[in-house]
Amino acid sequence: MRILIVSNLFPPDIGGPATYVPKIAAELAGRGHSIGVVGGAPPGYVNGSDEPRPYPVFRVSRGLPLLKRLAVACQLLFRAARRADALYVQGLAGPEMAAVLVGRLLGKPVALKIVGDNAWEYAIRKGLTDDGIDDFQRNAYGPKLRLVRALVHNYARLVSRLIVPSEYLKGIVRGWGVPEDRVVVIRNALTTQPIDLERRAAEQPALKRELGLDGPLLVTSARLYPWKNLDFLIDVAPHLPEGMRLAIVGGGPDHAALAERARAAGVADRVRITGDVSHDEVQRYLRAADVFILNTRYEGLSHVMLEAMAAGAPVLASRVGGNPEVIAHERNGLLVPLDDRAAILAAISRLHTDHQFADSLRRHAALDVRAFRWDVLVERTTATLESLAPPRMAAAPA
Repeated sequence: MRILIVSNLFPPDIGGPATYVPKIAAELAGRGHSIGVVGGAPPGYVNGSDEPRPYPVFRVSRGLPLLKRLAVACQLLFRAARRADALYVQGLAGPEMAAVLVGRLLGKPVALKIVGDNAWEYAIRKGLTDDGIDDFQRNAYGPKLRLVRALVHNYARLVSRLIVPSEYLKGIVRGWGVPEDRVVVIRNALTTQPIDLERRAAEQPALKRELGLDGPLLVTSARLYPWKNLDFLIDVAPHLPEGMRLAIVGGGPDHAALAERARAAGVADRVRITGDVSHDEVQRYLRAADVFILNTRYEGLSHVMLEAMAAGAPVLASRVGGNPEVIAHERNGLLVPLDDRAAILAAISRLHTDHQFADSLRRHAALDVRAFRWDVLVERTTATLESLAPPRMAAAPA
């Protein structure tokens, strides 16, 4: 089967899709499928400068003006998609939206993977609403947001299969009018092995020193977008247990604003914002953490939360989205109401002072996170894509 994967993010980019796409492409190729990738590229990227791949990669520079970028994407997509039996599209950024349309125009089946509501994210980024994602599904808005929301919903209804990471998000997209038989839940999976907890405890002090973060450490990791609620964490930083520092691991458009907020609050010496770092560096912070916190307004199913559990960091998460599908309260982590300052500070203090309880959470998390298996994700993804194969190919991949 010839599968064209389309993703706005691809190495040397970092982040979820840029990590996932090369891995799933290699797995599919290893199962005998012919793979091609249309991937975005950061401004200044030199074609062919990253590691060789066992499949062709066609690049669309994000340094191009939007209209030219879409024109280049459409040209590449038409050429590559003609030879494909199915398209596997990662999200709904510009080139990915073009891929859905190109697939439809060429009569090719399209599987679309989404991890959130792009219309809501757009509205939050542009300051057009402060509603949570659930309220956003129900509330009425002005013409601009109605148009954006209609576009996202219509794109979701156009595809042959819609892949989502959680039952929570399946409920969201069903509300967009996507038939249930087109929605497939494939949970995010762990790509790292759970750490030996005794080894972690022995290595943690030295790792903190290497990071320049001696003392109690609270860690979060995310792209710096408004719905990640990182401004809230900076606001509570002055009230953390004595000596505790906050590390915000990741980069994004809110970096400068968050750094200024920490400076204005007088906690710049207690808050580190790393900017973009490698996946290996994220793992170092997770292994060094005394508490991992994810107080986000929305999560489909957080991959970094799985990694924190595997890294032995006690997890504290907001009771939203797909988080309760991962965290069993007081078994493998703690769930708290979103933005409940008193509850969040009490939970951080409990994890900081009650070492026996924190160790219990670590042990159960290391066991429970093993259910989020990469081989299961691969098998379910492969089966979903193979179900889209033309009848002549149904018996075996080409």
